[in-house]
Amino acid sequence: MVKTVEAPPEMSEMIERIETQYEEFFKNELKFIPEEGRIQLLDDNVMFIGLRTLALSLKDELDTVLGEAGRDLLIYRLGQSFGRSEAERLLPKLGLSTPVERIAAGPIWAAYSGFVRVRLLPGSNPVEGDEFFLVYDHPNNFEAQLWKKDGRSAQNNICYFNGGYSSGWCSVVAGVDLEAEEIMCEAAGDKECRFIMFPRTRRDEYMERIDEFKNI
Repeated sequence: MVKTVEAPPEMSEMIERIETQYEEFFKNELKFIPEEGRIQLLDDNVMFIGLRTLALSLKDELDTVLGEAGRDLLIYRLGQSFGRSEAERLLPKLGLSTPVERIAAGPIWAAYSGFVRVRLLPGSNPVEGDEFFLVYDHPNNFEAQLWKKDGRSAQNNICYFNGGYSSGWCSVVAGVDLEAEEIMCEAAGDKECRFIMFPRTRRDEYMERIDEFKNI
């Protein structure tokens, strides 16, 4: 039974197989070495960090220095860097052959690493190259949930780390520079946090269709 990504039924077997690979990683390749001040996963050093730090504390600090627009751009780019580096680190260890498998491995990893669950929506086209397109929800994502839990409201979409991370991972797989745009946000009063992802060169084309993607 699929634990992580909500996707069409025909993807279930593939998702379950990748989930099993990740579970084996955590079972056999996660090592705590406190005497060296290290945690290792798959022979790479990793660290735990509270999500509140990214969702609230870091944003507040950046806001005082860069303003809202600069803050959001930096958080997005930070997410992209995380997503890209994790894809480059993990995908060679998974041995996945098709673009769909390699793309699916991203949201599955995001769920196992603790910050989001992904719902892939109809109309997505997860292929290599300029025809790549995704429309997807991030239910229960940490940015919107912690923002609301802290009693904050938002006039605009705020889940820039989520968007950046997903575009960073998928850019590695698709072989083109992809952008993710949040078009609905729970923190701003919408029923979902919804994103679209597309090649950077086709931004205008997809942004003109936002209402269509909101109503899926």
